[in-house]
Amino acid sequence: MTAALTQTAAAVSSAARHTARSEAPLHALVLAAGASRRFGGIKALAPINGKPMLQWAIDALSNAGVDSLSIVLGAYAAEISAGINTRGATVVRHEDWSEGLAASLRAGLASVESADAGLLIALADQPDIGIDDYRRLIAAWRAAPDRAAAAAYAHTRGAPCIVPAAFRPALLHLHGDQGARVLLRTLAEVTEVPMDSAARDIDTRDEWQARVDEPPVPSSTQSSEPTTRA
Repeated sequence: MTAALTQTAAAVSSAARHTARSEAPLHALVLAAGASRRFGGIKALAPINGKPMLQWAIDALSNAGVDSLSIVLGAYAAEISAGINTRGATVVRHEDWSEGLAASLRAGLASVESADAGLLIALADQPDIGIDDYRRLIAAWRAAPDRAAAAAYAHTRGAPCIVPAAFRPALLHLHGDQGARVLLRTLAEVTEVPMDSAARDIDTRDEWQARVDEPPVPSSTQSSEPTTRA
């Protein structure tokens, strides 16, 4: 976490209190640009319950109430594009994907047409997150659009998360493998949405196989209410 990022986050937090609107459009970014080296193959296309891992995120977000959606691809972009149904989403082919997660975020941000849009940041390797989870996150952000809203799980907060449009400069200050979680740590207030389904991200083939062997658990079984924490 750099001093510049902390200062930028503080400045935009103040700006967000004056500019965020509950009716602002919401653009979702699904980040799927990595090489999946630990997985040893194209992780985004690994099948879970009959469809590619990435497809679970695309389908859930497409039905959760976002206004637009971008899918950021890098390594294996051609293969992934051919293996998924984008459901009308914008596909961003990110040539500098090897620079890390922060570069993928910048590529995704460049695809957002509305300057006022809130940004929902999601990852391709969290297939347990369902429509209801995303809807709860969106509702929590709509209730306090001047603050970021983030999934809370395993004593931390992270993706998926939503940040107001005013936080874009802070996102642009991230570098390397820094993602939105680093920004969330700098913010004075974040609406936390309990989301046990976000605790699992699949990195290896063993983790994928363990998930394949499990029966699906409906996300609607979780009923914890959002909280705001510093």
